[in-house]
Amino acid sequence: MSESDSFIQEVSEEVRRDRMYAVWRRYGPWLIAAIVLIVALAAGKGWMESRDSARKAELGGALLEAGAIEDPAESSAAFLALAEEGEYAYPVIARLRAGAALMQTGDLDGAEAQYDAIKSMPDIDPRFRDLAELRTVMMRSETMEPDAMLDRLGPLTVEGGVWRLPALEYEAAAHLKKGEPAAALASLRTILELPQLTGATQGRVTELIEAIEATVEGPVTEQANTEDATPEEPEEATPEEQGAEQ
Repeated sequence: MSESDSFIQEVSEEVRRDRMYAVWRRYGPWLIAAIVLIVALAAGKGWMESRDSARKAELGGALLEAGAIEDPAESSAAFLALAEEGEYAYPVIARLRAGAALMQTGDLDGAEAQYDAIKSMPDIDPRFRDLAELRTVMMRSETMEPDAMLDRLGPLTVEGGVWRLPALEYEAAAHLKKGEPAAALASLRTILELPQLTGATQGRVTELIEAIEATVEGPVTEQANTEDATPEEPEEATPEEQGAEQ
């Protein structure tokens, strides 16, 4: 390599170093700040995840402790305390459990109040809202008017609904209570068409269908058989017909 070529190469390298230094002076602080921010965000995310995990574990433990209380009144009080102080989905779960515990104590109004509170929660998962509605109907099924039951169960029986199976069962009960056995049978037969139906459920529903069919069709069939088997009484002959025969 000649001296001139060597000199040109050294000058070119010096120019490149100057350019890199200029770029670094201009953008280096921003690059460092970006790296620091990324590290801080990663550390903050890890801390938040750790904090959330610890909090969820704490709330889950409190939920289990409340469920382990044998006295329903005390258990419902523990669930209600958790519902007021909890985070994430735990307040909803706690109110559902509180409603069940209050129902065991006979406080149906208190239980329904908890279910109503769940339905009024903003941004709640629709599945929890529907479950609260279903539990209210189940709890009040003996005293609630059939039409009111059907109105409240209607949205829960649509195809794809999470609680469609129990909703259809109570819909059938409402139809029977209303004196509509054909509609009750339709609801029960819809259950048999549901996918992934367990054998126990299928057997129970089939027995209900057979029992309703026997109740509805049995008396009609017996009456028809009785009428067919009974001979007709001969008509009594009039005096004129008796004289003609003689």
